[in-house]
Amino acid sequence: MKKLFLILIPIIFTSCASKNPITWENRVTNSHIKPINLAYNEYGKENNQTILFIHGFGESRYTWRFITKPLAKKYHLVTIDLKGFGESPKTEDEDYSVYDQAKLIENFIKQKGLKNLTIVGRSFGGGVALVLALMQEKKMFKHNINRLILIDTMSYKQHLPSMMWLLQKPIIGYLGIHLLSADTIALEAYNFAFSNDKLIPKDSITQSSKMMDLPNAKYAYKQTVDYIIPDDIAKVEKEYKDIKIPTLIIWGKDDVSIPYRFGIRLHRDIKNSKLILLKGVGHMPQEESPKKVIEAIEDFMAS
Repeated sequence: MKKLFLILIPIIFTSCASKNPITWENRVTNSHIKPINLAYNEYGKENNQTILFIHGFGESRYTWRFITKPLAKKYHLVTIDLKGFGESPKTEDEDYSVYDQAKLIENFIKQKGLKNLTIVGRSFGGGVALVLALMQEKKMFKHNINRLILIDTMSYKQHLPSMMWLLQKPIIGYLGIHLLSADTIALEAYNFAFSNDKLIPKDSITQSSKMMDLPNAKYAYKQTVDYIIPDDIAKVEKEYKDIKIPTLIIWGKDDVSIPYRFGIRLHRDIKNSKLILLKGVGHMPQEESPKKVIEAIEDFMAS
């Protein structure tokens, strides 16, 4: 009993603490986020057109491994780990929203001097890419994004998957994330994300589990879940129509995390967009059907 009480003390205080609102004004316009060095890889020749890849929730740049080699023959690729994931820093703060991540990616783009960019974002990373696109449309940083590719992307207010919904609960979420093994979390996530579980690569589970066992990884995981939907999402949704950047939207038709109806809605809102629905594919097309994703990206880049 005493041990359980000691575990619950930080949960109670964390639950009661006031949180900085997750709004565009607080976290983009008036952002005070501290720059950090994000982990990344580069492929291909630097003088080729650059494609920047932003992974989804609970993932890392490792998720792009099936499509980087073919695309690197034509393009300069940069795959990055978001704050709190992969090998990037996992600081003990509350700056884990899509807005915070977008400000960090903006800083990375400036530091690296990346220009004429195509940004690929999927799931949570797609939400980050949408924020960057809106920042550009609002002229909040120099024009860098020429094309946008969104894969099963977080975009509208929706019911969260059951696992994430439970993790948002103060006590249940804290206990769940710390009592469940990294292997269990990784396996459940991939089972939920794939349409055909037989296609789940074993090394994906191994790598995901390994990243989850890194210091502060579970803290970052929980913080991201808690801040995953902005408080002003209803306002931001209405601004997608202002995005003029040529956009490719790729969606797995069997996605149960973010159903494809949101892809159709996003296609309608972003006028200069093309939508590709992949039959028999779930929430992670880049791993479940990489050849189709490569083909779609190459066609879009050549158009």
